[in-house]
Amino acid sequence: MSGKGMQGDAGTEMSLELHSVARLLRRNFDRRARDHGLSGSRWQVLWYLLRQQGQKQSELAERLDMAPISLARQLDNLQREGLVERRPDPQDRRCFRIYLTGQAEPALALLGNLAEETRSQALDGFSPREIRQLQMLLERLRKNLTREEIECD
Repeated sequence: MSGKGMQGDAGTEMSLELHSVARLLRRNFDRRARDHGLSGSRWQVLWYLLRQQGQKQSELAERLDMAPISLARQLDNLQREGLVERRPDPQDRRCFRIYLTGQAEPALALLGNLAEETRSQALDGFSPREIRQLQMLLERLRKNLTREEIECD
């Protein structure tokens, strides 16, 4: 059966579970990070930059689903701490691109350890096969939703 025809209780329950699991994962990780002085918005900025450095501030704000002014304040703080730097965009003098500095490495290593602790707790009792299957199913969900996002833009 195609996922397009799924309605009713099963689809509703699946949606609620996904939302609940995502929220609990984020809260669990946030609690661990907060214990080390990293707020949710701080670790998210660092994590996104680790995945793709050199983003424009506007692009990063969009990806983080954060107001540009809030991101600017967060970047100001991270820059003062020496964890990120803004570099002029060679194609657009009005824009800056954001990069991690070498001083961010200890924070990123800590985030990696905290992510591993969170994943271990979340996946306790899952077999490697179940984890691969879950990942494949979540990727399909993401692709389905991403396709609609692209069509709407």
